[in-house]
Amino acid sequence: MNDVDSGVIKSNRIVFPDGIKSGYLLIQDGKICGFEPHFSSQYIDRSEQIIMPGFVDIHVHGWGRGSFAYKGNQSSLKWMSHDLVNVGVTSYLPTFGTMPNDFLEASLMATADYIATATVTDGAEAIGIHMEGPYISEKHLGMQRADCLQRPSIASFERFNQLAGHHIRLMTLAPELEGALEVIRHLRAQGITVSAGHTDATFAEITAAIEAGLNHFTHAYSGMRGFYHRELGVVGALMYYQDTYAEVAKQSGITIKPEAFDLLYRLKRDRRMVLMSDCMGYVDFPEDYEFYHYLRKETFCIKQGLLEIAADDRDTRQVCPCDYETVKHLEMNFLDSVKNIVGRLDHGLVSVARIACENPAFLAGAADRKGALSPGKDADILVLDDDLNLLDVYCRGRRQKQLFED
Repeated sequence: MNDVDSGVIKSNRIVFPDGIKSGYLLIQDGKICGFEPHFSSQYIDRSEQIIMPGFVDIHVHGWGRGSFAYKGNQSSLKWMSHDLVNVGVTSYLPTFGTMPNDFLEASLMATADYIATATVTDGAEAIGIHMEGPYISEKHLGMQRADCLQRPSIASFERFNQLAGHHIRLMTLAPELEGALEVIRHLRAQGITVSAGHTDATFAEITAAIEAGLNHFTHAYSGMRGFYHRELGVVGALMYYQDTYAEVAKQSGITIKPEAFDLLYRLKRDRRMVLMSDCMGYVDFPEDYEFYHYLRKETFCIKQGLLEIAADDRDTRQVCPCDYETVKHLEMNFLDSVKNIVGRLDHGLVSVARIACENPAFLAGAADRKGALSPGKDADILVLDDDLNLLDVYCRGRRQKQLFED
């Protein structure tokens, strides 16, 4: 199984949903077909390495040399798929922002075409689409665009989904907006996950949305009405309703403090916590597009094909998109987030496999083939050393060579 989609891997530490086991993982035609504690035929010996499922990133606008949310073309998706495997992500939902309608429609069609034509050799698999907007609140825009907001409607969503080849799997919206509850019911009837994000909803409005089918919260704490003891707001609702999922972005300590992560984890535990990246892919922004990151206090702009980063203190540097070694350090990646939290989770890597693989696969509507090393699921496999450094990646049983090329 070095470069093909069938074989057997031996390891003393294979991460399953019910614990870490020693034995042999069997792969056939790109799928997990079983586990055996003993095996007498030929196998790949990874005895001293950790074997776990690939990460599923359900909220990623761009990564590495691709920025889907800002380019919206197949080239951006190809680069994202190529580079995401380098940080352990084997499947993902390319994520929109709130952009002009013609851009959204063209991007949806490009995504549908990419999903239909991409192969396992392209790297991480785009398993659907996450639309973060345009049905969001102007009061909690974050880094979204106020001039591109739209009123929620079933008709406009249906047009979006038709253009997307019915690949929309997750929708982030503000439940308090007029028409939102009808849209939530419509989405849930189609099996699409609905998440509250960029919202000024009250606790009562979130309660009504949950009754309508909402079951997830986008980047918990950020872009939402905060908690107050007389009005619990969105943050209070995501904490109070134990059966709802809550995602947290990259764990650098900038987006949310470690203590805030720990508080939420104590409430959600492995059952309902979700890890994602919310990365942007700065080097693939359009020429002359300027983006201010209010948390990092930096302005990003593409000038003559180079990324210029200007800090508020006027310190400026340039990055070439061809320099992947520099590009990969512009944002905290998924694997580094995992390294920052694994020691604080209830069950170490078993917890990681739940919040970074199994739970996001469920929300993406892909739990039947993603998120665990269980029979019948895709052989999306990470090989890690004791320090959780990535040694190898398999997507649907096929070994990915990007790790050794970049």
